[in-house]
Amino acid sequence: MSASGEMEREQFQQLLQPLLERAGGYAFSIVGNREDAEDAVQEAAVKAYRSLDRYDRSQSFKGWWFAIVRNCCLDLLRKRRARPETGTVDPAGLPSAESAAWEAAERRSEVGRAVNQLSREHREILRLRYYGDCSYAEIAAALAIPVGTVMSRLHAARQALAQIYRR
Repeated sequence: MSASGEMEREQFQQLLQPLLERAGGYAFSIVGNREDAEDAVQEAAVKAYRSLDRYDRSQSFKGWWFAIVRNCCLDLLRKRRARPETGTVDPAGLPSAESAAWEAAERRSEVGRAVNQLSREHREILRLRYYGDCSYAEIAAALAIPVGTVMSRLHAARQALAQIYRR
């Protein structure tokens, strides 16, 4: 590997490392179990590294990264739907979570059930904001929508979520 390639790898690791825990919680909120979330995040890391040459350095790395994580999660869900169910997994039998993001995602299962009742657009925006800890600009980058749309969707999503809790 060339010196520039090694530098690129180190910079990538420096950018990615602080985002992995949040990405895990975000992926968990989408796919619903830890093993699939870990797989999605690992796949996203490989894809992100391989496509570094396409990353626009003038844009938010976090927004770009979460777009890749989101797409890997959605791909995983599509594959899951395409294969027949072989059984169910008892969540109580899963290993305990090690990171704060995993524990937070699991503790929020009640919130997660409520979020799952929302429209796809509202689920995405809430998950990026609260599980991914993304700013409005980062959400806009991840979803390829304007910041104003992020703000209005987030407001509408919060209102819809509050309505579910009032019921």
